[in-house]
Amino acid sequence: MKHVVLLAAVLCLSPIARAADPESPQTTICKPVDLLIFDSFTQPEAFGPKGKPGATGWRGGIGEWSVVDGAAYAVQEGPSEKRPNGHEAVCEFVTDQSDVIITGEFKLGPSPQIGFVCRDTHSPNHHLGRVQITPSAIWIQKMSGIAKETRREELKRIPVQIDPNAWHTITIEVCGDKWVARIDDHVLEAEHERFEDRKGRIGFVARGEGAQFRNVAVWSAEANK
Repeated sequence: MKHVVLLAAVLCLSPIARAADPESPQTTICKPVDLLIFDSFTQPEAFGPKGKPGATGWRGGIGEWSVVDGAAYAVQEGPSEKRPNGHEAVCEFVTDQSDVIITGEFKLGPSPQIGFVCRDTHSPNHHLGRVQITPSAIWIQKMSGIAKETRREELKRIPVQIDPNAWHTITIEVCGDKWVARIDDHVLEAEHERFEDRKGRIGFVARGEGAQFRNVAVWSAEANK
């Protein structure tokens, strides 16, 4: 009986038992090394406590995050004395990585714009780069600074037709000074030395209310040789 219990414990800890983990993504410029975080966002427990610096997992920071219809649901922060124009909803994973791969699914819904983002390891973390998605365009931008000091430069834009009421897939590779994003069958690439900086926060953002996200994963990565 002890051997049976021991075997069961080993199976529970083994990679074979982790059936919920996503498959290794198809990539072009880099390859996945370790799965850092993955969540389907079917349970409210997916979000770590707000305002807890030591919290692990996905952190729904600015705005309101909940689980609706088996996916993360974003509501932008409204205007306040601190932020007169409000602020897009932000959900991030805290880490410290060089090259990364991000995969997931999203639905725009009534949200006019969403993004998948990276920030660096400064304190506070400065914006580094992001992929922005609207119903009619996708673009990659490099960034710097934080809050009122934020600066952005659009590097590559393509026109698209994104159905806001359908689910779409995304794979992002940030490897060295290159950023490659594949949204469904749309692919765009950009290059900038800023992308070489270490990534301290990785996540997704949404304007307005109603954007949804599910099955989001982040891998550490290394360049293809």
